[in-house]
Amino acid sequence: MRTDGYTTTERLELFLRRVNELLDKEAVRSGSLSISLSLSFRPGQGLTASSKEPSEESLSSFLNTFRQFVSDGEPIFVNLIANVLLRELDSDELRGHLLAARKRWLESARAGPLRLVIDEDHITPADALDLWINGEYFHNDKRQRERLQRLDPVGLLLTRHVFLNHIITATNYVGLLGQTVIVGHRQGLLN
Repeated sequence: MRTDGYTTTERLELFLRRVNELLDKEAVRSGSLSISLSLSFRPGQGLTASSKEPSEESLSSFLNTFRQFVSDGEPIFVNLIANVLLRELDSDELRGHLLAARKRWLESARAGPLRLVIDEDHITPADALDLWINGEYFHNDKRQRERLQRLDPVGLLLTRHVFLNHIITATNYVGLLGQTVIVGHRQGLLN
């Protein structure tokens, strides 16, 4: 059991408050938290890339709340909340859905839709998240910043899209956990 001072009820209330805050961010409301990447190669012309992603301002604002869900020291860390729900839910059906969702979430952290290997460096979605969160947006982790700086423009673009895709996947998982808390409360299924 964690000793961060939160009761289970307080933790789930905080989680729901932050879920609502996250889903109310401009990036989510406007639909700008969507991405696309197009790569094209033509002999004699080389590789061209086209990328659509959220604005830096919108993404930075979103990440301020988002990082609380993916930082293991936070009281609303998604893996912690999933464990709390698995322990507290009084419904085999909801626990089964939650177990399946958690399995998909953990798999998505290891292997997203794009397997990225750059100079024998396997960059999983969880690695890409760590690179950008700790090397660029919120911290000045020298090792992560140097890894980003070593990437050529195409590697940087691909790593960024793995990062952004993982954010979208994580946001969907956060929303599912939030809905599980709401349903559990409504149906009296949370101990």
